[in-house]
Amino acid sequence: MTEPPEQPDRRESTPPAGAPGQPPPAQTPYGAGQWSQPPYGPGGPPYGAAEPPGRPYGSADHPGGYGAMGPTLRYGERWRRLIAAIIDGLIVYALTLLATAPFFGHGTVYGARQIAADLVAVVIAFLYYVLQHGTWGQTLGKRAMNLRVVREGDGGPIGYGQASWRLLFQYLLSLLTCGVGGLVDVAWILWDPRRQALHDKVAKTVVVRTEPGTPDPYKGR
Repeated sequence: MTEPPEQPDRRESTPPAGAPGQPPPAQTPYGAGQWSQPPYGPGGPPYGAAEPPGRPYGSADHPGGYGAMGPTLRYGERWRRLIAAIIDGLIVYALTLLATAPFFGHGTVYGARQIAADLVAVVIAFLYYVLQHGTWGQTLGKRAMNLRVVREGDGGPIGYGQASWRLLFQYLLSLLTCGVGGLVDVAWILWDPRRQALHDKVAKTVVVRTEPGTPDPYKGR
């Protein structure tokens, strides 16, 4: 007996998962189906995409950069900071000598005259560092060594308040520890990954190189 021809299966196929009337979800590198979030989290980079240029200050594995603000910058080398500090120290000493010599002479003074001379030295140093750092991010020594002080978080300019706290911490630390804390403060850049001294850490600042062509955050503010 001849068997009847096989009839085609007219059952409706099961629609793919998804909203009614929507096309089936596209295949993805991590399997078929709809994913509310990709495995690497929302907003993650697509496969094969290059890493975004620049990283913010604070990355221990990166020399520093302006991130979206501009090209990557380098932290100031330790030897540059040392030479800049020597230049600034000599300038402050010369200014102090010029200011005090007419009143106290060139010899050693004692008692109240010594206290007065020390106060003059402190005021001169405070004005020298705070005014220059707050205005340009650079002292004369840092200009000579192509260095600049900027904010730790975004590479922006520091203000006079931040510059004042940065210097005041150095004075307080040295005064309260009879000078030992001051040595530890400046020596901290020898092992710190971002080459920060302790006064940089408390003031949230970093010292960076002023490379040719990099933006100056102190201009036009």
